[in-house]
Amino acid sequence: METLRFYKLDKINYPGFRDRLIDLYMHAFTTGRYAQFITPEAVSDTFDGILSEGTVNMAVVEDRPVGMIAAFPLKEEPDFPAGECPDIPVGQALYIAEVMVHADYRGRGVASQMLESQLQEASKFYSHVVIRVWEENKPALELYRKLGFVPVAGISQMKRKSDGGLFEMKKVYLCKILKI
Repeated sequence: METLRFYKLDKINYPGFRDRLIDLYMHAFTTGRYAQFITPEAVSDTFDGILSEGTVNMAVVEDRPVGMIAAFPLKEEPDFPAGECPDIPVGQALYIAEVMVHADYRGRGVASQMLESQLQEASKFYSHVVIRVWEENKPALELYRKLGFVPVAGISQMKRKSDGGLFEMKKVYLCKILKI
């Protein structure tokens, strides 16, 4: 595999990668089995919001972003069912909002490396990390479980397909304790 490099994005270097990250997101979530209708403008707003509250890290091969992980404090995640998870200290938990790898680079350990780096950094500031994934995304579920995440709750969301129809997406929240 080509040399994989990691970059932490901030308000200074983010604009230079913004369009390519939007393309990566669109590729990851609007094609294939997990295809949804998402506009580039909505993705742009999501990234801008995440960067204002949290962190965005990307994996790059040459000058091409091939993976991205975005995280922010769990207390900023409005959908998290905190009432169902009283053992998770929402104020001391990080929420990994997005993990994506371009299809050409899946199965090469990119997501594992990004997550392990994120978990190492999170352990300096947080006691828990929470992530949410579509229950049918078996490769992601397997990876998260391998990294020590355990299911703690679930939600259902209605999503729009590319053809305009709706479908229900059941998602599971998983948690990893970093320190007690």
